Parts: sequence; C-alpha cells; structure tokens
Amino acid sequence: MQKIVIVGAGIASLTAAEALRQNGFEGKITILGEENTLPYQRPPLSKAYLTSDELPSPTPIRSPNFFRDNNIEFEQGCEVTALDRTAKQVVIQGGRKVQYDILILATGARPRPIDLPGENSKNVFYLRNFDHSAALRNALSAPEHKKVAILGAGVIGLEVASAANLLGKQVSVFEASSRAMCRVASPLTTNFVTNRMALDGVSFCFNACVNQILSEEDRVSGIRLSDGTTKPADVVVIGIGAVPNAELAQDANLSCDGGILVDSNMCSSDPDIFAIGDCAKAVNLSTNTPIRIETIHNAMLQAQIAAAHICGKPSPPISPPRFWSDLNGMKVQCVGIATGYDRIQQRPTENDNAREFWLFSGDRMIAAETVNLPTRQSKLSEALSER
Repeated sequence: MQKIVIVGAGIASLTAAEALRQNGFEGKITILGEENTLPYQRPPLSKAYLTSDELPSPTPIRSPNFFRDNNIEFEQGCEVTALDRTAKQVVIQGGRKVQYDILILATGARPRPIDLPGENSKNVFYLRNFDHSAALRNALSAPEHKKVAILGAGVIGLEVASAANLLGKQVSVFEASSRAMCRVASPLTTNFVTNRMALDGVSFCFNACVNQILSEEDRVSGIRLSDGTTKPADVVVIGIGAVPNAELAQDANLSCDGGILVDSNMCSSDPDIFAIGDCAKAVNLSTNTPIRIETIHNAMLQAQIAAAHICGKPSPPISPPRFWSDLNGMKVQCVGIATGYDRIQQRPTENDNAREFWLFSGDRMIAAETVNLPTRQSKLSEALSER
C-alpha cells in the first residue's frame, strides 16, 4: 500500500489525511478537491457570512502549511468524473487518471433540488458552498429586498431565517411538515426555538405545500401555496434537504442506497474503497440501522475510523452523534439521534431562556437536547456513551 487518494476537500477528507499520518501511514496521500480554493469551513456559510459587513473570504479548515507539514498533496479544481475499480484509478475531467491503492470517497452532499415553476428566477437561492453564500449575502444586503421566503424549516432554513431576521428583513418560513427540524430534534426543542424566533418577527407556516415560485420579468416576486394563497417575496431560499454525492460510487457499481453503504470500518462493498462523511450511509450504534448523518462530528469520527482501519490500528472510541446551531441568539445543541423515543423528560434549568430535554426509549436515554446551555453537550455525550 503506497498511495491513498481522497476524493473531496472538506472536513472529512482533511481529518482522514491527518489521521492516516498520525496512525503511521508513510506512503503518498493525494486529496482531490473540486473547488478552486483551499478546503474551508462550511458552518459560517449560513450564519456569520450572511450578516458580515464586508464580504468575507472562505475560512480555511487548515493553513496551507498543513499540507506541507504532513506531506499531503492537495490538488484543487479537480472534478473526478469516474472510478475504474479494475485499474484502481480515478478519472479527472479532461481524461487524466490518478492511480490509487486505497481510495477514500469524501464527496459530501448537495442541496436537494426543488421542481417548481419559476425555480430558475433571479434571487432564488440554494446554499451549500461559498459562492452560494456570497450570492445570497449580496441579495440580502440590498435595501430593496425586504421580504425573504424560506422553503424548508430544517437547520439550514432556520439559520438563514435567523440571519435574514438579524438584517431586518421580513422573514417567512414555509415547511411541508407540522414543525421545524422534524428530522433532527424533538417537538419540545423545535417548538421552543420557533416560538422564540416568532417573537423576534420570523413568520412560520407549517403544513404548507408550495407549488410555484412567482416572478416578474424573470425576477422572483413571491410564492404560491397549494391552496392558492400567494405570498410576496423579494428573495427565496430553498432548503429542503440534501442529496448525497454518490454518483461516482453508483456508476462504479458499489453498493448504494440513499448514500454509499459502508460497514463499521467505513469500507464500501469494494475492500479498497472507503466512504466517509455526508456521502456515506453507515450503521449507527444509536439506531442499529444504516443512516446518513450530515454533521461535522460524524464526518470527523468516520474519517478517524477509516484511517485507523486502513493502518491496522484500533478504532477511536465511538461517541454519540451531535450537532449544534446558532439561531436568533440561541445555542441549540443535540446529542444522540432523536428517533425511536417514547418519552421526553424536561430537566430543570436556571433561567427561562434555557432548556434541557432527555429523550428515552423505555428506560434508556437515547438523546439529549439543550438550548442556551453550551457547556452541557460534552457531559451529556459522556452520559449517553455510558448507557
């Protein structure tokens, strides 16, 4: 084993490269990134970047010295178009081929597209990369853009709603489900958060089906709901989930099902190909079912597991999934996976602006959620790990 190639340039790929060196791998490591920039932090894209007074630059995950110091070859602007498993090569757009002994796919995910009339109108945005964030920031900074409609009340939708609200915009969030963040948090947490956001002026419309994006002269002017109601909007943001970038794996006949299927060591159906991060679907100990988890914590942990297995070293300790979000001055944090619970217990807090909820399946605590208790997440993660 002389050469490891990592496709993708996010936190998963950099963590994997670093962990490979820490575990003693001395061969060649090559990271192939599609964007023409150093790997950068993505959480600020839906938060601080949108409200910055000046257009920020991408915040690198690691300094350029990281690659030199760890003897890692990083190639930017490299779109991988195919995998040749027989020849053990990846094909880069233009035809160049890169040989590998071990391949790690860290290709991430992309915004789930919406299929509506008017979706291509000007000032309709998705949010995944820095260019998306810069374009949305530019639209939000325009004084004439007063009304913002957000389709989807997931984490990204609420973060953009929070940023637009902070900028003084009239923000309306439209969600097909009965509540916000229904895939990642319990009703007690999401209702507390949306009620506080509503007090700050964010309007929520649940059980809402949008069937058209309205426009005038190719510029968005509003949305139409399935009941015929129209809502004016100068900016529309679509945040209805993400799709794993699994096409390379699918075309190479790797096992996929809503993501690249991997075992507990992050190994795909090809023993020389691993998948980590947002593109990977692995059995999680919290659910005992294959699941795709789109968090930084998950991406880093899976990268460390894959690197340890490749180097023949013990896997790092498994810790429960976790995520965090900043919403209208609230720090929302969750540990574990909020599914399969049959009881929620509210824990006492010292002030009315904070909340702590424990989620149980029978007598076993399977998740915990906090609002404005930033020091509790690590302790709750330890508690869950012991159960």
